[in-house]
Amino acid sequence: MAQKKVGLDYIEEYYKNQSLDSCVVPFYDSTRNVEQIILIRHGQPDVSRKGWKNREEAIIFTEVYDSVGVLSFKPMPLCPENLRTDSVYYSNIPRARNTAERIFEDRYDMIEDARFREFERKIMCFFNVKMPLSVWLTTSRILWLLGFNDKGIENFKEAKHRAKENAVYLEKKAEEQRLVILVAHGWHNKYVAKYLRKRGWEQVRKGGSKYTAMNILAREIEEVDN
Repeated sequence: MAQKKVGLDYIEEYYKNQSLDSCVVPFYDSTRNVEQIILIRHGQPDVSRKGWKNREEAIIFTEVYDSVGVLSFKPMPLCPENLRTDSVYYSNIPRARNTAERIFEDRYDMIEDARFREFERKIMCFFNVKMPLSVWLTTSRILWLLGFNDKGIENFKEAKHRAKENAVYLEKKAEEQRLVILVAHGWHNKYVAKYLRKRGWEQVRKGGSKYTAMNILAREIEEVDN
């Protein structure tokens, strides 16, 4: 007797019913008519964001931020045992790499890829005055979004195009493996999820954007392998 295909509403309910106080167990589709892409944001970087900085100090902060690992975190966003996948993809930036290592250890083939790096950041050119670090970071990002702070780095249009290409890349991997896991970054993952939704994927778990946030997208496929 043929197994009944699983709908996305059922999978969404499956994830909703899991406790917020423990790691998430990914849905396993024995009928193989569903593909899933799991996007995990890195943990909290091991560097303080507090205090007032001048421009030079803000630049140093961004360099440190891109070089450190992450603080310990519990619970794990995803239960790492017995996943129905062969590999885990992650950004080449240390905070993403360290997060992936903490979650999955050496259980799977760990694939580092620079295509999954975060949207680039550049501290704005301004008077070298002391301001809260958050002001430097937020204002610099807003100016970058508006196209006024992207000289010499990837601009917003280019970053969105990269995220769109990454969505297609992950989709192709999902066609092969049914379950794909990526550990990357907040802005990057946000836009990858956006482009996946445009390509017909449905978000079956909404985990937000905080550190170690996990969002899961799924889609049903017409043809099922025997």
